Amino acid sequence: MTASAGSDPVLRLLDVIAERLEAWLAGDELALESLGEALQGNGLTEEHLQAAILTLKTIAGTLPRVGTAALEEVPGRGVHRMLSPLERESLSPEAWGYLLALRRRGSLDAGQFERVLDRLTATGVRPIEVELVREVAARVALRPAGRDGTLEYGAGDGEVAH
Repeated sequence: MTASAGSDPVLRLLDVIAERLEAWLAGDELALESLGEALQGNGLTEEHLQAAILTLKTIAGTLPRVGTAALEEVPGRGVHRMLSPLERESLSPEAWGYLLALRRRGSLDAGQFERVLDRLTATGVRPIEVELVREVAARVALRPAGRDGTLEYGAGDGEVAH
């Protein structure tokens, strides 16, 4: 094993695999058959093996699409949203609570909720208070949807009274 693999188990595992492949290329026909023994001998667990598999699939660009989140997907109704660092420093706790209450009551759907947050953080006002949240949420919620059900471009935009 090379010194560069160090104590990181995934790097050690990848190093063991590389050594076995090199031995196989050099003519050792049993090198790949003894791979399992070599992995067990290095104290590597199933979790380490899964991490190494993900590493190799990432490098190969063949990660499975199953279970991965997509930005186009709207969060489920009962999902609790975590604030980003920018949002945390922008919104007062009362404003965040008010916005969550609007979402919980169904006054805003998931897409509208995100648009309200986007508009609020773009205002430059710090801290954002409940009154501003109420005004921006009303603009976004009352703006008519386009033919495909999505909000028309610019909905909720515009000057916000401070």
